[in-house]
Amino acid sequence: MLSEVKAVTLGVSNLQRACTFYQNALGYRVQTRGALTSALAPLWRFDASLNGEYALLAPDDSGLGRIRLVSFDQPGQPLWNADNLYNGSGFYALNFRCRDALATMQAVTAAGGSSAHAPSYWEVSDEVAVRDSINDDPDGIRLDVFSYEKGGDLRGPLNTDVSVVQTVAIATRNVPRSVAFYNALGFEVLFDRVLDFPELQTLLGTDRPVRIHNVNMIKDGHIVPGRVEMFAYLDMEHLPDAPLQDSAVPPNIGILSASLLSDALDADVAQLQQLGAHLIARDTLEVPGFGRCAIATLLGPDGEQLELLQPA
Repeated sequence: MLSEVKAVTLGVSNLQRACTFYQNALGYRVQTRGALTSALAPLWRFDASLNGEYALLAPDDSGLGRIRLVSFDQPGQPLWNADNLYNGSGFYALNFRCRDALATMQAVTAAGGSSAHAPSYWEVSDEVAVRDSINDDPDGIRLDVFSYEKGGDLRGPLNTDVSVVQTVAIATRNVPRSVAFYNALGFEVLFDRVLDFPELQTLLGTDRPVRIHNVNMIKDGHIVPGRVEMFAYLDMEHLPDAPLQDSAVPPNIGILSASLLSDALDADVAQLQQLGAHLIARDTLEVPGFGRCAIATLLGPDGEQLELLQPA
């Protein structure tokens, strides 16, 4: 009864700078913008005395894979850093399909973002191969952009130079647990691989050779945008867990939540709780970018915040 991921919320340090970046780098446009109400504080886990504003951006009017930027009048800290890179858990990156990964990487850097390397080639499967580039926006939020070398026809046409959000990547220390959780929500495994090839260190920009377990999941077996992706660095069992659960809140900087639509909120909340999710809060109010909704926020198995919305 839950949709694919319809939107992701990013905490940014400067709303206007972020809007300009996503417009120039990805061709996204602002659909709506405004102030944040303190009524959201219990749901989004921020201090009600903070003043915030938001902007909702998308490359088209499909209502799929949108980005909601939020910023506040107090500075925040980046969620990811060198200390938790290999053992952190929570939302990590956004993934976008584009017509030309190199051109998009160049647009990202020209707009004030950064990229450590030119797009790398790798074969996702026997049928699919991509050029992939890992980039950062001006706040260091990770953006993975890729274009198909083969197999793009399997994912349908691309109607804009850069797609809506295709995938939200979740760093986890327990891939099977996370896969089981999202499988119960109607996501099916698209591919499940251990990635271990010479270019992986360059692609990910790590300071050492790495292997990762990567699972990409697609909603109901066919909905291409709004997927979820789990990954874990292998050979890092000696490092203690470093969950982002308590820090992935406003005004901090990074991916704060993912929004899914519900047509039966009571039943969906109950199901998520049975699966081990922790309920944060519930309410009915004007949700930025979605209008008046019944809303529930919960923490998933890796401490990632999920926003469930049932339009009133």
